[in-house]
This record gives sequence, structure tokens and C-alpha cells, in this order.
Amino acid sequence: MPGFASAMRTVGPDGCYNPMRKLSMEGDYGGTHKDLNPIMELLETTTGMVHSESMEMYNDPRFFQGSVLNKRLAAFSSLSVVSGLLVGTSTSVISMKKDINLMTLDGQLQLLGFAIMSFVLFANVIATYIGVAQVYHVYRLETAGPTGFEMACAYYLNPNIVAWRHMAIKCMLNSLPLFLVSTGLRIAVNFDRVVQHMEAPSAEMARALALTCLAMYMAMGVLLYFIHQKHVGVFRERYEVAKARETPFVSHVRSMMGSKGNRPLDV
Repeated sequence: MPGFASAMRTVGPDGCYNPMRKLSMEGDYGGTHKDLNPIMELLETTTGMVHSESMEMYNDPRFFQGSVLNKRLAAFSSLSVVSGLLVGTSTSVISMKKDINLMTLDGQLQLLGFAIMSFVLFANVIATYIGVAQVYHVYRLETAGPTGFEMACAYYLNPNIVAWRHMAIKCMLNSLPLFLVSTGLRIAVNFDRVVQHMEAPSAEMARALALTCLAMYMAMGVLLYFIHQKHVGVFRERYEVAKARETPFVSHVRSMMGSKGNRPLDV
């Protein structure tokens, strides 16, 4: 009775069922949840949206040492925090009144304030993404193996990454005065709303402004997707190039570190 014999092997000396005894006998340390969920596995194989395998993990003591790269990332991360706060503040552009009549001065000021606030929102969305993505990519590369620091530096100093990082900093810093200008324009229009009735725009004008805003925000989304693809492309390329050259050398060194024979040591 194979089933009975298998069950008896999982019983401890005290006669109780011991699941750890079964694991140790079968050599299965993955546990009952070692396999990927079928839904997640389907997403991985068909869409590539998820990955169940991560990068290599090494407990290299050099990872715990400070470096110039980490100090630069710390300064850059603080700027991304500010840009994230500005994104939350500038989303008030969504709740702004859209009764913009370009035939009046208030309507023109209102449109100018809306356009400036939209630029502030987009500039800080870019700065927030770059501030998060670059820090994340650098830390992943830095802890990916013996040449992690070199991989991280190659990514950090890539011309595309450097250019977008400088762009992110400029977007965040220059958006601060623009945020104040846009706020001032909105306040001026609100003062006029108190003392006089705002003339509603025509249906054609409102539709034209709506389509213009739609096209503008869609273009912003396309540009942000391009930035994302560029960052991911550089990240993958730096990792693959470094690993392709690192693996043979590391394997050679590790083979030298092992014993080459069974002869006893003389000293």
C-alpha cells in the first residue's frame, strides 16, 4: 500500500503528523505556495505585464558602504518629493470652472491661468516619474551582483538618463514661480466673479476648448510613455550588457576558489 507507506513516513516519533518531516524528506523547501497563481502566470506568459522572477540577489558587504552615487540619489529623491506634492496641488486644475469666454478679459485670464496650471501639473508629473524611476533602477542595478556599482554608474551616466534627470529638476524648480502666477490669475478672476456676472461662452467655443485640452493632455500622456520606455530600455540594456560580460569571469573565479583535487594539504 504505497499511500499508507507514504503517510507513515510523515509521522513523527510521537505518532503525530509532522509536515516539516514531509518537506525535509521530499527535499521541497518551496512550500505549498511555490507555484505562481494561474491568473498571474497567464498574464506573465501572454502579456508580459508581470514577472515572477527577479534579479540576482547577493549579500555583498560592499552594498552597505556609502558612495557618491548614493549621496546624489538622496539629493535627487528630495526633489522628487517636492514635485509629488506639487502634482497633488496642481490637480486643482480639474475642478476649475470651465466657463471660459475668450471675448472677455476675465475669460482670457482664466484660460491663461488654466494653461499655466496644466503645464505645472505636467512638468511635475514628469519630475515625479523620473525621480522615482531612476532611483529605483539605480538601486536595483547596484545590488545586482559584484559589478553592481559599475552597472548603476553606467545607467546613471547614460546621456539619455542624464538629460531627463536634468529636465526633471528644471521642470520642478521652474514650475514653482509658474504655480504662483497661475494662482494669482485664478484669484483675480474669482474677485471679478463676486462683483459681476460672467458671460457664458458659446457652444462652439466651449467645444473647441474641450477638444484642445483633450489633445494637449493626450500628447502629454504620449510623451510620458516615451520617457518611460526610454528609461526601461536603458535599464535593461545596461543590465544585460554587464551580466553578459560578468558571468563568464565570475564563473572562472569561483572555479578557482574551489578545491581542484583530493590530495591532502601539506600546510
